[in-house]
Amino acid sequence: EYESLKKIGSMMGSGGVIVIDDSSSMVEVAKYFMDFCVSESCGKCTPCRVGTTQMYKLLEKFAAKEATNRDLEQLVELCELVAKTSLCGLGQTAPNPVMSTLRYFKDEYLNSIKEEKND
Repeated sequence: EYESLKKIGSMMGSGGVIVIDDSSSMVEVAKYFMDFCVSESCGKCTPCRVGTTQMYKLLEKFAAKEATNRDLEQLVELCELVAKTSLCGLGQTAPNPVMSTLRYFKDEYLNSIKEEKND
């Protein structure tokens, strides 16, 4: 049911089912969906056009295990901003894969944060 899936933040659209095994990186999964959103954005509104690109760049840092604690904070802030301020359904739901993977697989993000040096 569409509404119950929407409530738990699992929507990237309707009518699709994705099966992912436990060997998959959830950061890579989120990056894959964000790449789709970047390429499908019409560019009309800034939150979607710029926000999805910035989220993708942050996800690249997590995938490369080069992210910082600030990157994690910024990723969450961008997700909230893009979801609330985008004009269309694509932009409003673009953050869902990131937020879902953060909610259920946060350790994968935390394990991708490089140790910060206090020089």
